[in-house]
Amino acid sequence: MDQEDPPQTGSSQPPPPMPESTAPPAPPAPQPTSVAPPPQPPTPTPAPKATGQRPTGITVLAILAAIAGVFGIFGGLALLMGGAAIGALTGSAGLGFLGSLIGLLLLVTSIAYLLFAWGAWGLQPWAWTLGIVLSAISIVLGVFQLIGGNPGSIISILIAAGITYYLFQPEIKAAFGRT
Repeated sequence: MDQEDPPQTGSSQPPPPMPESTAPPAPPAPQPTSVAPPPQPPTPTPAPKATGQRPTGITVLAILAAIAGVFGIFGGLALLMGGAAIGALTGSAGLGFLGSLIGLLLLVTSIAYLLFAWGAWGLQPWAWTLGIVLSAISIVLGVFQLIGGNPGSIISILIAAGITYYLFQPEIKAAFGRT
């Protein structure tokens, strides 16, 4: 029978030495042979606006829209109540209804102007869209007034067109977070 040699414990022989690496040392990294060109002076670029900084034109539009909204609410309420009173006094239900309808439309439009003022003050992205819609409505109403024989409505059309142009400027769209 073959007997296995039991493992020897407490042997005094050290483990065999590990062979040392005989690889040559790595060559040094090559040095750049060309010299980097001198740095160019920075080209002047317009300083970007700080986030949340409202352009002056938007501030003016927001204030004017708020004023128009407040006065429009007073006018809308007056027409709404006055239309009913005129209808009752004249006995013409159609005239009363027309006055009340115009008053109601003025109230809705005035609330939209107040919303635009609030959104433009805070540079909300939806306020840009609302400003474009309100300007388009002003242009359409101005054209109807011009057709009806009011030459002064040309001024309203030009103002609304100017506001539309201003809102489509890239830096204004960017201020509202639009691209």
